Amino acid sequence: MKSKNGKLQDRVAIIFGGTSGLGEATAKAFANEGAKVVVTGRDEDDGERIIKDIKDNGQEAIFVKADVTSKAEIEAVVDKALETYGQIDILYNGAGIHDAYKNAVELDEDFYDKLMAINVKAPYLAAKMVIPHFIKQGSGAIINVGSQATQMAGPGGSAYVTSKHAVLGFTKQLAFDFGSQGVKVNILSPGFIETPMTDGIEDDRLDRIPAQRAGKPEEIAALAVFLASDDSNYMHGANVFMDGGWVLGRK
Repeated sequence: MKSKNGKLQDRVAIIFGGTSGLGEATAKAFANEGAKVVVTGRDEDDGERIIKDIKDNGQEAIFVKADVTSKAEIEAVVDKALETYGQIDILYNGAGIHDAYKNAVELDEDFYDKLMAINVKAPYLAAKMVIPHFIKQGSGAIINVGSQATQMAGPGGSAYVTSKHAVLGFTKQLAFDFGSQGVKVNILSPGFIETPMTDGIEDDRLDRIPAQRAGKPEEIAALAVFLASDDSNYMHGANVFMDGGWVLGRK
C-alpha cells in the first residue's frame, strides 16, 4: 500500500471500462496514488473483484454496473460518484471494442453503430455530464483512450480507425473549448498491450516493435496517473503514444 500524499490524493476518479485490461490497471494505479475510484463496466463479478482488491489494500472504491451505450446508465454513474464522494476530479473514458479489422464492405451496419456508440458517443456523453462539475470547481482532468488508430489506418478496420480518429478530434475540441476554465483533456494512445482485447492475436507484429515486446497494462496505467495528476497541467489536447515505438515504423 502506498503512503498518503500520492499524486491523486483525495481526488475522485470515474473509470469507464474499468473491469478488465487497461481500465482495471488504471483503477488500481489511481487508488494507489490516493484517489477514490468509481469503477464501471458490464461485468459485475469482475467489478466486485477489483473493488475488493482495492479495499484490501486500504484504499477507497465503489463499483457501478453500467453499459456505456445507455445515456441513463452513464448518468447514473456520475450521480453515484457525486452521491458517494461529493465531487468528481478525473474522468477516464476507457470503454471500447474492436472491429476485427473488417473493411467497410465486410462490416455489418449494426455492429458499426454499436462500436460508434461505445467508442465515440459514450466519451461525449460522459464528458458532457462531468464537465459542468469541473467548471464549477475550477479544475478537472479527462483522459480519453485512443490507439495507434488515432493517427493512421491499419491498427483496426473501417469502424475502429474511424472511431479513434473521431476521439482524437473530440479531445482536441474539448481542450480548446474548456482548457481556459480549468479542464484538462488529453488522449492516451496505447500500442499492442497484453489485454483481453489482444488475446489470440498471433502475428509478426512484435518483430516490428522497436521495444520487441507487448506493453503491460501497468505501464499504460502509470502514464494515465501522470495525465490525471498536476504533473501534466500544461498539457492540453495532447495525443500521447505509449507503444514501444511501434508507430515509428508503421506504414
